[in-house]
Parts: sequence; structure tokens; C-alpha cells
Amino acid sequence: MTQGQPDRLDRIEATLERVSQQLDNQVVVNAELRQSTSQLTQSVNEIATSINLLLQTVTIHQQNFEVLTVNMQQMQADIRNLQIENRRILGILERQSEN
Repeated sequence: MTQGQPDRLDRIEATLERVSQQLDNQVVVNAELRQSTSQLTQSVNEIATSINLLLQTVTIHQQNFEVLTVNMQQMQADIRNLQIENRRILGILERQSEN
């Protein structure tokens, strides 16, 4: 071997050592990313469940509101009918007092 060969081998070994260290670092980063992805997936699933529960709650409130609206409309109609009946009775009483 020539004088250049040991230097070249030293550089190759140093480069391989850096590549090996980078690969080790990448393995650690990949593991951290997998853990983060798992946590994010769990969080997304929990949020989706919460959204579904909120949607169910909103649907129930909407149904209740619709029932209340129908009930209020019926009460308004009943009040109008009572007003009409009261006017009719008042008219009868006024006619009787005139006689």
C-alpha cells in the first residue's frame, strides 16, 4: 500500500462511522415519529368521538326545539280561539244587558 491508502481508509472509516451514527439517529427519530403519530391518531379519534357526541346532542336539542315550536303554535291557536269565544260571550252579555 501507498501512503495515500491508509489516509483513504481512515476517511472511509470515518465516513462509515458518521453514516452509522446518522442511521442510529434516524432510527431514534423514526421511533419518536411513530410514537407521535400514534398519539395524534388517538387524539384525532377522541376528537371524532367528541364531535359525534356533540352532534347527537345538537340533534336532540333540535328535535326538542321543533316540539316546543309546535306546542307554542298550538297554544297560540288555543289563545286565539279563547279570544274569539270571549268576544262572542261578551257580545251575548252586552246584548242581554241592552234588553
